[in-house]
Amino acid sequence: MKINKFNSREIARYTFAIFVILLGVFFEYLRLGDKFLEFESVGSWLIYIGIVMIAVITIQFFNNRKRVVDERAIFIANKSTRIVFLTIILFAFLIMILDGIHPITMPYHLFMSWLICGLLIVYFISYKIISRFY
Repeated sequence: MKINKFNSREIARYTFAIFVILLGVFFEYLRLGDKFLEFESVGSWLIYIGIVMIAVITIQFFNNRKRVVDERAIFIANKSTRIVFLTIILFAFLIMILDGIHPITMPYHLFMSWLICGLLIVYFISYKIISRFY
């Protein structure tokens, strides 16, 4: 197995992951954001995300497979992005109407996490559906 040498991009990614972990430790030390997502603190989430980032970077480092990006893949990604953009506009319109009828009392961080998760699911599903047709 051939091991790649570190390049500046991978060093920057590792540095950013370590920065995220240190920021999480700092937040934990100062007890900032103790009630984030109802049961965890912001610091513990940042530490968790930093560790996952290091794991993903390491796995990608040992993976020698080159990705082939052709015109078809770019076309499908653009179509899926367009569908997600239209979904954002539709969701924003529906949320404005629903908020006018009955005010939304959900905490902002919880609302945004559900919205982003939903948009990622829409992108993944639309990418898979469009890739079957083209």
